[in-house]
Amino acid sequence: MAMSEKENKIPNVFLKLAYSELLLSFSTEELVPLVQSSNISSRKLIENAWRDDELISASDNALILSGFSNWLLSKGRNLDAFADSMFGKLNHLNSVPKRAILRSYLPYIRDFYEMQDQRQGILRLIEKRNMFHENFVFVEGAAEGNERHDYLVNQGHKAGGQPSPIYSSWLLRFMQNSPRLLDLPAFEKMQVYACEYPADEALLGRLGGGLEGDIFYVSGIAVGKLVKFSECLEKHPINRDLSKYADCLCVRADTDVIDTFTGTHLLYKDRYYSAPVTLAEFVYAKDAHVKDPFAGLISALVQDEYNAWTPVQKAHDELLHKINHVAEIIYYEADDSISVNGKHLMRNVPARILRNILREYKSTGREEFENREFKRDPEICIDSVNPNFESRLNRVVDHLEKIADVMGLNRHRRGGFRFEPHCHIEFREEPAIVRKSKK
Repeated sequence: MAMSEKENKIPNVFLKLAYSELLLSFSTEELVPLVQSSNISSRKLIENAWRDDELISASDNALILSGFSNWLLSKGRNLDAFADSMFGKLNHLNSVPKRAILRSYLPYIRDFYEMQDQRQGILRLIEKRNMFHENFVFVEGAAEGNERHDYLVNQGHKAGGQPSPIYSSWLLRFMQNSPRLLDLPAFEKMQVYACEYPADEALLGRLGGGLEGDIFYVSGIAVGKLVKFSECLEKHPINRDLSKYADCLCVRADTDVIDTFTGTHLLYKDRYYSAPVTLAEFVYAKDAHVKDPFAGLISALVQDEYNAWTPVQKAHDELLHKINHVAEIIYYEADDSISVNGKHLMRNVPARILRNILREYKSTGREEFENREFKRDPEICIDSVNPNFESRLNRVVDHLEKIADVMGLNRHRRGGFRFEPHCHIEFREEPAIVRKSKK
């Protein structure tokens, strides 16, 4: 068991890149709810994402990246643009776990200096370096003039389980940009022809989709068809025998599907989904070579010992400070009151309103509420004809202004309001003690 867990650990490369990009793109106040809503404790999440040489389980890695992606989509952010910006910073080396990268190259450094085409060497070594336990195999393709056409094929994941759409996409984008870590240009073009995750998962919950017969529909529109994988192999022949997968069924997307709210590309035309293997082609100019490919990584690692990247370090410290600010909130049933960090805040109906809000927030993380939810609660509004809820809610707002650094209510729309936590909240209810009568 211990060996299995150890083998399932991967470097926090994507977490550190994504976390640094989030710190640069959003304010601390915006990021606090994201971190607090994670299934992993807030402090552990930040430690996993920040430390330069941290290992994290593949399952936690996928869980966190999925949470990041869903949050970005909810903010209306284009995931493709976020990834482009994130991987565009690779050549700056500031947000890269440099020790993990160097360690993976260590057995092959001498060979690397002797390579005529160092970018092809990066592709050839992916299987041996195996940083992310993804089981990619390099397949050399035909060269056309000064241009190489090489492939990576993934035949099953050592980390276990099917890859998520976001993780799989980010992994290949990282590979396309990985030469920049060694002061080489990124691969000019990377084209994914087949992926192992299903087409409905590629929609990321933004649109509904599924098969009806052999046609794949998205929001009632036919966008793809169920075909044999042999069709993909005929279109993109490679120098590797994959004939055993020829009869496997997969979905061929016949049109691009884009999320209209964020602009994120969900399905790609002519890509095969639920394929038995992942197949990606890398097109690039031959014979790129630099004199000292590891000098930048080593120099940046030494520099980190003396100086952190100031903008990100500052944002990280501010977020950590906010997360470490914990408010203990208790509802006392005996006297129908609420206290915050041991100090009385409110009593009676306002306390019950806040209690219900905190119950729901603790249980589900929900922050948006409708007035009618409370008007129907006899504990809050006895008279259903004239509930007078708005004036009682105003009293809650007034009380919360005294502890604005902990939480607040934002009445930003008619008929509803938003609960806004400003720190980590630990809420519990203390029931009334029933005293036994003396005999």
